[in-house]
Amino acid sequence: MIKADYQSPRPSRLPARQNGRRQVERRLAAVMAADIAGYSAMMGGNEEATHRRVGEGFGRVFKEIEKCRGRVFTFAGDCIMAEFPSAVEALKCALRVQADIARRNARRPVDQRIQYRIGINSGEIMIQEDRTGGTALNIAARLEQIAEPGGVCLSSVVFDQVKRVVAADYVPMGDQRLKNIRDPVGIYQISAEYCRSWRGMPALPRETLPANAVARPTSGAPTDYRPSLAVLPFRTLQKDQSDAYFAEGMVDDIINALSGVKDMLVIARSSTQTFAGAPLDLRRVGHELDVRYVLHGSVRRAEEKLRIGVELSEAQTGQVIWTSRFDGELSDIFQLQDRISIRVATTIVPELRERELGRTLRKHPGSMTAYDLTLQALDRLNRMDRASLTQARQLLQEAMRHDPDYAPAYSHTASLIMKWIGQGWSEDETADRLQAQTAAKAAIDRDRNDAMGLAVYGHLQSFLLKSYDIAMDYLERALTANPSCAWAWGYSSLTSGYLGNYEAAIERGEKAVRLSPLGPDAFYLEHYLSQAYYLANRYEDAIGWGRMSAAHSPANASNLRCLAAGLVAQGEVAEARDVAGRLLKLAPDFSLKGFAGRTPLRGEVRDLFIQRLKMAGLPD
Repeated sequence: MIKADYQSPRPSRLPARQNGRRQVERRLAAVMAADIAGYSAMMGGNEEATHRRVGEGFGRVFKEIEKCRGRVFTFAGDCIMAEFPSAVEALKCALRVQADIARRNARRPVDQRIQYRIGINSGEIMIQEDRTGGTALNIAARLEQIAEPGGVCLSSVVFDQVKRVVAADYVPMGDQRLKNIRDPVGIYQISAEYCRSWRGMPALPRETLPANAVARPTSGAPTDYRPSLAVLPFRTLQKDQSDAYFAEGMVDDIINALSGVKDMLVIARSSTQTFAGAPLDLRRVGHELDVRYVLHGSVRRAEEKLRIGVELSEAQTGQVIWTSRFDGELSDIFQLQDRISIRVATTIVPELRERELGRTLRKHPGSMTAYDLTLQALDRLNRMDRASLTQARQLLQEAMRHDPDYAPAYSHTASLIMKWIGQGWSEDETADRLQAQTAAKAAIDRDRNDAMGLAVYGHLQSFLLKSYDIAMDYLERALTANPSCAWAWGYSSLTSGYLGNYEAAIERGEKAVRLSPLGPDAFYLEHYLSQAYYLANRYEDAIGWGRMSAAHSPANASNLRCLAAGLVAQGEVAEARDVAGRLLKLAPDFSLKGFAGRTPLRGEVRDLFIQRLKMAGLPD
């Protein structure tokens, strides 16, 4: 074993003895595993010199671990494993270690450079005597093995806890199977190149952060304006706690469904787990977790039947905002979990958005934040008239001035410009296309894991630029970043239709509507599904969804065009002419020639669509 000047700290407390043996202690912790890439080859080249350099390097690593309140519990040869009280501290330590060794390597010959591979996971660890173990450790060790030399590999559990605190270039790698780990693990990488440039916490002033870094809170006023939510562990309402696993799985599914929603800050389960079994005290939860809203629930089982109760409350006042009950069979446990998590997510997001909008509108204009301004812009954007969209654009520009790093302001600006073009109101379409593309790219630069930003950029590629393959690449990235993003599914439905993949268009459109059935912007998704059915020649379904979308928002020109074409295809020409008349009131300058040059529809599909619009009475 390498002997260093620094001695790793011992646990401050060991589990008590019982019957001559120490009991197993379980606790939540973040685990960092690190080893040296190419260690055996280095030792074979010059054993003594390598041994000395490695010892010096690990001595510095030990000191960084101590600074971050960590504890080393494994240290042998080229491997270190340490636990930390939080994932944030573990990641800060890892980035400091990698940045430090990169600076030291710059002064060494290539064959003498040391490169660490680091993996980080968070979960429950077990301690008995002087041994530390558990699945959380095993996952950290497997992540270290696949990490890039000089880089950091972390689980999605860690990412959820650090993404809004530690600025870094997080690259999603998707779910992967790790050796001897039963379930796939969501993985994120931080490259060696980024680690070399990292300067610590706190480090770079805000204006010098990399463009694609995740924004982090600074000292003083917080920069995260979104409503915060804690999902507490669900309670089982019978003495037999054997089905507690179901309640735990339910909470995991709900948190996963909500965590990708950029309009909301969802507290990680590792933080809310401390309230398991404790008396429900909403004010205490709100104060200790610094959240505005709390979601909690209960599970009751009677033989093979399950009843789930869910309640959303305001933490400070205890006011119940929404409550619901779900019944199902134990045999359908996974389907029931999916159904409840989707229903909860799709219900409470618009509930909270409407509540936050009311709070925002009551605020003094001098206290507006980027989030509040964006929320007001979205309210106007959904009205789909010229004056409202103009006001929405002004609010989004003000949000960008208030916080130039607030990515949603840019993505919604790009979306708004595309809607302006789609309504037929653009006086300089070339300039508007460029502005939309610039805004969408700026959103991704500020948060490369923002599913909405990726989805908007992908939609822009197909809708405005007709680069369908590039569009699908970005839309798939959006779905990887957040599989519960309704807009990513909706936009990918449109692009699938443009490419002629009609069944995929229908499937993705149905998924989008299912994920967001109640929001004020649901009429967009209803239209996207209507268009998918139209392209698949399922005109009755297309007309049904088109009418529903028009009922929810009669001013969406794109939906009116699709509805008119579908009605003509179904032989309902009189109603089609009525729909065309409503379209011309929205866009008096509309012409089929201008539409033909703008539409992303292609070939015979485009020509037949235009022919049907002409039969509905729209001018050449």
